[in-house]
Amino acid sequence: MIVRDIMTTKLTTIAADATLAHAANLLRQHQFHHLPVTRALQLSTTEIATEHLPEGAYRGAGQSERTTVQVLEGIITSQDIDLAAEIARQQGSSEQLGHPWAERRVYEIMHRALMRVTPATSVASAAQILVERNLNYLPIVEYIQVEQENKAILVGLVTRSDLLLALARAMGAYEPGMQLDIELPMGDMSPLIHALQIATELHTNIRSVIAAPLTETVPSIASLRIGTINPMPFLTRLQAEGIHYAFGAPLSEGGTAVKGGD
Repeated sequence: MIVRDIMTTKLTTIAADATLAHAANLLRQHQFHHLPVTRALQLSTTEIATEHLPEGAYRGAGQSERTTVQVLEGIITSQDIDLAAEIARQQGSSEQLGHPWAERRVYEIMHRALMRVTPATSVASAAQILVERNLNYLPIVEYIQVEQENKAILVGLVTRSDLLLALARAMGAYEPGMQLDIELPMGDMSPLIHALQIATELHTNIRSVIAAPLTETVPSIASLRIGTINPMPFLTRLQAEGIHYAFGAPLSEGGTAVKGGD
């Protein structure tokens, strides 16, 4: 899975010369915690070197010969604005009366957003960057060359929430069914392969399969999301074939495994 599959492309952005009051209103209105700071750039379609941008991600409506792209200049967060307001309040001097914090410009306090990834970045790599850098978001950019200079064109944003939703979807959380955990002794995938073969024979709908190590180097459990209202034929067959499984409470949370032949 790559970032393009999960990123948000319907973005609210702000210009660098906008006031902090405007930025604060946008954050409050949309209940965001961060806003990409961009600069609109008009280009002819022949100047765009990349063909990898999502359809409609940055093209202006009805523009065939020319198109508008948004060049990423930085990020401003609600914390940045709160800090600027607090500093102004603490100073409380006459100089602030003539230049209140709300009239300051976004470019004065924004971050340069040096951490960014492309749509082809793997979701695992994006998640690692968010965790290791203690970030809540990553701008997604495509680089195009304009007059022999690379421009970072904003095409999306990925947040920790996006990653958690992607994990939930991958685990079938939004689909009806039940979770089944299968033991993988010493990381042996044979029980999982056998279980999937049985599911195919019985026409049991498997909505998702995840077998990933948690704290160890090899997975010890495979989690299946079964999309059926009557799992008993499948469970009975697993037990007859000697495949250890648990449903209801996952094995990772202390669930009791049902052993084949028991």
